[in-house]
Amino acid sequence: MAQINSLTRLQAKGITVRFGATTALETVDFSISSGEIHALLGENGAGKSTLMNVLAGVQIPDAGKINLEGKPYAPQNPLQARLAGVATVFQELSLIPHLTVEENICLGLEPRRGIFLDRQVMRQRATEALAKLGHEDIPLNTLVGSLSLSYQQIIEIARAVALGCRVLILDEPTSSLDRHDVAILFGLLDKLKRQG
Repeated sequence: MAQINSLTRLQAKGITVRFGATTALETVDFSISSGEIHALLGENGAGKSTLMNVLAGVQIPDAGKINLEGKPYAPQNPLQARLAGVATVFQELSLIPHLTVEENICLGLEPRRGIFLDRQVMRQRATEALAKLGHEDIPLNTLVGSLSLSYQQIIEIARAVALGCRVLILDEPTSSLDRHDVAILFGLLDKLKRQG
């Protein structure tokens, strides 16, 4: 594999995925560097979702290698991917509507003090994540189900940021947003790009 420079976050070489006789991905190469935004375009069946699932730890490739910041990256499940710093916001959001913003941001990796949730640490993580995104205006105790779809996406992205995300993958993020919400999302992505 080629040498990865210090700005390269993720580099894939020869990624191949087969489902029986069907080849979904064949020797795909790509790299993503810090502070870049890429769009993956293609017709239905082109392998976009399969590639995203490989990066998210949902699908294990049949061949190829991936490096993340110069180290081998081969997640066996989505939690391993998130812990390694690769977060995916799927088109079907994984938020729980009857939980608060704070609870959803910490969902899956809730800090604990003994057997109890550490609410102070949860509040701090959620506050810091929303501040990085420039959305301190979202109240932490608001039920996520009461938020607009664009704000729910912001909560998903804040969740990724709270876990130390270094690579963020968005699955068709604008497909169900109106023009105003698309502008909010693009503004947020521009902010994340500037932060590297």
